[in-house]
Amino acid sequence: MADAGLTGPVLSPAARQVLATWLDQVGAALGGPARLRARIVAELDDGVHSAAEQHLATGTDPLDAARAAVAQFGDPDTVAASFHGELTAHLARRTGTALVGSGPLVGIVWLAALVPPLWPPRPAEFLGAHPLYLAVLAVAVPAALVAITLTGPLGHRLAHHPAHAARAATFAATACVVGDALLLTTFAHTAVATPTALSWPTAPLAVAVSATRLVLAFRAARRCSGGSTTRAAAPR
Repeated sequence: MADAGLTGPVLSPAARQVLATWLDQVGAALGGPARLRARIVAELDDGVHSAAEQHLATGTDPLDAARAAVAQFGDPDTVAASFHGELTAHLARRTGTALVGSGPLVGIVWLAALVPPLWPPRPAEFLGAHPLYLAVLAVAVPAALVAITLTGPLGHRLAHHPAHAARAATFAATACVVGDALLLTTFAHTAVATPTALSWPTAPLAVAVSATRLVLAFRAARRCSGGSTTRAAAPR
């Protein structure tokens, strides 16, 4: 933002410290990704400084102007809570998009890990032999698509609680955890019973991919679950 000193009275260092402390407290109370938190804090930075400068322009003491601006915006925890819906929607959309995007990669790697490889990929043949994984996909894919839809342009037209998208993302992520656990269990059983049914140059890669997604999906499910059980924020 522009330096207030170019157009009017300047906030004192003590006044700026009051604003900086308030912004730090809001930032600490915010959840979500660092980039989104930084954007929210930057928006609040502009707003609270503008409010302080308005008070300053009326002849208010700089320190009192900063305190008045902070009081005008409210308690840091309350302000942070007002962004809960936005943060929840962002997390749900990111989770749904990541799961949908990673699905084909995981499937291709596992198909290539079989002997003979199902190449070109023939997912119907694999799913026919693993009906439990088919059931997992029947939950994960629609749930992820619902999370993406509710947080996209169409979702903005719908009157829905932000927690709805978080619940859908939680279902999708949980289903992916179960699906990857099934794949890893199947691998362990096959490696012991019929190791010749696996392509060993590719099988370890498939295991690594599924293990990584299992951990990330588990973390995402926990974060989304927290967003789905928190009350909606009051409108700003």
